[in-house]
Amino acid sequence: MEKEICWNITARCNQNCKYCHRFLNISDLSYEQNLSILNNLEESGINSITWTGGEALLLTGIDDLLECSYNKGIKNKIITNGKLLTKERIDKIYKYLDSITLSIDSVDDDINDSLGRGKCHFQEIKEILDYIKEKKYDIKIRINSVVCKNNSSNFNELVDFLNNYNIYSWRIFKFMPLREKAIINKETFDISMNEYSKVVDMIKQQSKIKNIDTRIEEDMEKKYVLILANGDIVITNNGKDEKVGNALFDSLSYLI
Repeated sequence: MEKEICWNITARCNQNCKYCHRFLNISDLSYEQNLSILNNLEESGINSITWTGGEALLLTGIDDLLECSYNKGIKNKIITNGKLLTKERIDKIYKYLDSITLSIDSVDDDINDSLGRGKCHFQEIKEILDYIKEKKYDIKIRINSVVCKNNSSNFNELVDFLNNYNIYSWRIFKFMPLREKAIINKETFDISMNEYSKVVDMIKQQSKIKNIDTRIEEDMEKKYVLILANGDIVITNNGKDEKVGNALFDSLSYLI
């Protein structure tokens, strides 16, 4: 049985996505403290970790933590915007990973820039996908996308692009004003459930990807147990984040 945790191991990011609902202004722990959390997760029976942030690859020592987790028999999944996923880094860490999730919301440079990802984002993702395809690495490639007001009419182009690759799964998020920047920029990015459903229906009709999943606000309620960069264990209930412990000191077995 898979017992999974989502570890937001750093709040820092090298992109400035204006719709993002990540936690802000939380300092990183030391490598030794993160290693203690990893040991605690193993003792709590966790056998699958989704490493995210912020941008997880910004954290000093993350590659070593992935290797250590792998050696413990834990399944590692990493979510990244790809800016730090160079060819050399892919060569180094892919063997420790069950999957890499790449975040991309559009193939249009201007749309990506308006979202805060920058004009080069599409090209960076394309180079990663091309390299993994060329090397024939045995790793699952997953895609995360956010549907919002700015990009909802351009998803057919993203479908056409992704159809060129062996993508294991595609998770499609509706814009969610949960916290931080997403609340501040709600009017800019908010989209109706009807508009979101139309995009999802189109994707399911035109995409070659077999595993297509959706996420709306209700899916974030109590279904995700998060560890923050300072070790706090958080669940979201009725739109509010609730601290229920700290992974440096507390077992997670009762939550999973």
